[in-house]
Amino acid sequence: MARDSNDLWNALARSGEAVATEEDYEHGYKREVRGDLRQYVAFRVSGESYGLSIDQISEISKVFETTPVPRTADFVIGIGNVRGRVIPILDLALRLRLEPAPRGRDARVLIVHHDDELYGMVVDEVLYVVTIAPEELEDAPGAIPGARGEYIKALTRLEDDILIVLELSTVLQTRDFVRAEHRGRTLKVTKGGLA
Repeated sequence: MARDSNDLWNALARSGEAVATEEDYEHGYKREVRGDLRQYVAFRVSGESYGLSIDQISEISKVFETTPVPRTADFVIGIGNVRGRVIPILDLALRLRLEPAPRGRDARVLIVHHDDELYGMVVDEVLYVVTIAPEELEDAPGAIPGARGEYIKALTRLEDDILIVLELSTVLQTRDFVRAEHRGRTLKVTKGGLA
């Protein structure tokens, strides 16, 4: 046990961050805790890493049965029942205009909430939860073409990977849920599903 605590102490000392001693705490030392750090759920879609604020996710579920809805866009898989609520389920790879990967055992449905409604987004796998400081987020480069660039809120580097933070309000534009040739009719998302 002592060896573990010594290893931890040495790791903290090597990190370059000031390490408080017992004497510091006896004299009223208080460690500053940042209130602006945010947690993000990282997930993979078509070989790329994406993230959403943990506050936007209600739950993470295994892939479940859905019912197709006529005249919807290709990325709308259908509607599904989540705890008695019928919600639209999207294939996030198709929504982001990526080549979908074969759906394996690690595929999950992120149940997200936006404008008081729930939506399901199928992803290839959920990776981890990461804490990110605001200064670690970079604006999306303007060189990303077309609508795909609109889906990106920010980017951040995580070791040898880049995490793309999604702009949920753009991803969930319900006017896009209907095929272009049927857009004369308004699609409305209600607590009962698509109408």
